[in-house]
Amino acid sequence: MHPLTTRFPKALASGGVCLVGTALTAGLLTACSGGSTATSTPTTTTGFVSRADQVVADLSQGNFPAVETTFDATMHASLPLAALQNSWTSYQALLGPYARHGAPTSVPKGQLEVERVPTTMAHGQGEIRITFNPDGTTAGLFFLKAGAPPP
Repeated sequence: MHPLTTRFPKALASGGVCLVGTALTAGLLTACSGGSTATSTPTTTTGFVSRADQVVADLSQGNFPAVETTFDATMHASLPLAALQNSWTSYQALLGPYARHGAPTSVPKGQLEVERVPTTMAHGQGEIRITFNPDGTTAGLFFLKAGAPPP
């Protein structure tokens, strides 16, 4: 059985959002998007835009060790290098090989910064979301289909 099917059978069966990452990562996105009545306005004027762009470039080139070096301690423990590679492979199996990505858009969530990077894959559009801690380490990494709800 495909690794994503094992972890997210209903989401994939219904053509819904495909999340790859860790339980903590999913929790961060949920925690960041719930409970607040304030709205976040996306912006592209953050120090993490170029870092997010580089993470996606590294993923697309198969430079997984470079991506892993950006992880915080929890991400290192929860998403080791082999799991990161497998997640990227699974994402491409779902949407096709990587073609290109667009400019990241920033969404501040408390002390965290969520970068939304639109991707064009061979068989459809996607989005990679990278959550950064204030110190610049990666707190979350999501591989999504286009149209996923905002963080």
